[in-house]
Amino acid sequence: MKRTSIFLISIIVVTFLSYRIESFEFLLIAIILLLLVFLILLVIISIFKTINPKRFKTPILMLAVGLAGVLASLLRPYDEAILEDGNRSEKLKYAYETDQKDRMQLKSYVLGELNSRDKKRLKQVKEICMQENNLVPIDKFHAAFVYHHSDNSKDYKMAYQLAAAASEAPSLQNRYQVQWLRKAAYDRWMISIGKPEKFNTQGKFSVELN
Repeated sequence: MKRTSIFLISIIVVTFLSYRIESFEFLLIAIILLLLVFLILLVIISIFKTINPKRFKTPILMLAVGLAGVLASLLRPYDEAILEDGNRSEKLKYAYETDQKDRMQLKSYVLGELNSRDKKRLKQVKEICMQENNLVPIDKFHAAFVYHHSDNSKDYKMAYQLAAAASEAPSLQNRYQVQWLRKAAYDRWMISIGKPEKFNTQGKFSVELN
């Protein structure tokens, strides 16, 4: 009875945390993989040595809790992809923030919703850039980040131009993300037109930045 209560409480707590905290599911996936490795090792050992079946029970229950948490994360609702009301700076900042938040959620990749949300953000950013010629540096950075998640060389070029302009601003020269984006957008643009990358950024994975 006590074990059952602990199991049920664990499921409730883990599913709640996974539903509420972005990226929590990736921690659960790492734990699940470790549990699977442990179970495989137990199976291998059991071939050569008698093992009490109870040894399998705890990791299997933990595995079930982890899987429940991962499934709960798929039910976590998105924020709106774009901000309908607000000034241009607020809209660009919001688009940048949701761009990053989407990439910190498993459902974006499993359910295939990332592409449509990227297109929605890109459409709004393009409209703003067409209407405004005097974007401040931080606006250019936010716009560039959305542009560089497009799928064509023209947009990658625009991402680089915006990021390069933003990176020259004194207020942003020490911002790692801004300087990184200038290099990454350039490399992505070069690769898209069949040329070699210069800064070797495209072979590096980053949940936060890619």
